[in-house]
Amino acid sequence: MTTDMSFADILVDVIDQEARQNGTGAVQSGRLTLHLTDLIEDSNGEVVLFNDSHLPRLAVATDIVAVGRGEAGRHVTANGDDVSGFHFITFDNGMKLYYQDGLDLVLVGEDVPA
Repeated sequence: MTTDMSFADILVDVIDQEARQNGTGAVQSGRLTLHLTDLIEDSNGEVVLFNDSHLPRLAVATDIVAVGRGEAGRHVTANGDDVSGFHFITFDNGMKLYYQDGLDLVLVGEDVPA
């Protein structure tokens, strides 16, 4: 059975997991980090991050090279998400990551501690 989870639900799960791992009940790093390889692309290689929780900053850990950045014109993804006006980063593996204005998306290397 597949369950649709919102970005906010996933973030809560990640924060809870990090809190359990460091034993403090809080995120020690001061920033939430997702791994690019954990994100699921649609049939066109696109991923959309909706910032329902209004995070100011999100780190994405990857060793895949970013080859471009920009702002989307009118565009709807293969999954039907309207990303018009979203910011995006393209990677040399063909993935395009869309994210909303107001989210400071920071790329960090996989070997950089979250």
